[in-house]
Amino acid sequence: MTEQGGSRSTRGERRRRFLRWGRIAITIATVAYLASRVDPGEVVAAWRRLSLGTALSALSLVFIGLGTGVLRWRLLLRAYGAIDVPSGARLGHLYLVGHFYNTYAPGGVGGDVLRGIASRKAFGDVSWASATTGVAVVFIERVLGVSALLAVAAGAYLIRPLPGLENVELWAGLGLAAGVGAIGGIALAPRVAPWLPKKLAEPLRALPRLYAVWPFIGAIVASLIIHSLNVVAGHAIMHSLDPAVKVSESAVAIPLASATAFFPFTVGGVGVREAAFAALYGTVGVPEAMAYAGSLSFWACQLISAGVGGVINLWIPISGGPDDR
Repeated sequence: MTEQGGSRSTRGERRRRFLRWGRIAITIATVAYLASRVDPGEVVAAWRRLSLGTALSALSLVFIGLGTGVLRWRLLLRAYGAIDVPSGARLGHLYLVGHFYNTYAPGGVGGDVLRGIASRKAFGDVSWASATTGVAVVFIERVLGVSALLAVAAGAYLIRPLPGLENVELWAGLGLAAGVGAIGGIALAPRVAPWLPKKLAEPLRALPRLYAVWPFIGAIVASLIIHSLNVVAGHAIMHSLDPAVKVSESAVAIPLASATAFFPFTVGGVGVREAAFAALYGTVGVPEAMAYAGSLSFWACQLISAGVGGVINLWIPISGGPDDR
């Protein structure tokens, strides 16, 4: 049994190593392909048009979004029956450190797992059952975020579709319906699980039960605010580079381009995000080099904000938080 377990562990490690290096290779190939399409000097020249004031404003909006994310997490803890919600400072500490690991560590979910385990005492003890609940709440928070992303992009598209994409109203409607359905499904999952087939019911039973509706609704509103702030931040950058860009166009392009962060075959969506910026903003006449410059600038805001979480983790390690004993 020990040998079999060791063999499985070795195979698993090899598989993870293969996937990790495969993602790096695909990322490099994607970036090389994009570089072959546009002279990097043109991207640098476009990037120089970005004013320092605009860059700082966009970065400030990203940090406000992170603060709203802390509030969303706190609301979800209350919605799912946490009996000892950590202080705002502790949650902010965990959230920023989690943001660092999600951004810089392979996989993009390590920070979520860290937050879930570190917040387990909110549910009464330090057992693995509480840790599972904590991780589940963070997972629900992530699903709410993705659902809000779909809702913002689809809603903006239905109001002001981008030129050349007029035939995808059905997909926008389906995206909006998927976002709303995911939110409703999460809220009702444990209650409807007994009436569903076993294979579908088992993962739903694993989700914690919703105890308070209003904090849950508040978390939904917070998710919409976060993505709206990201739209404004991204639009500020793109408008600085190309004043002809309208906020209604960014309201569609930014959320869809941001969704590339979930693309599993490149590191942090690098390359795919830039291609999405170029394709979406290209429909309104933004030059490809300028779209790349805007995408990289927007990504830089994410990297800087995540880097702050890394610095905080060095200064105040997770195990050194005021709520740890």
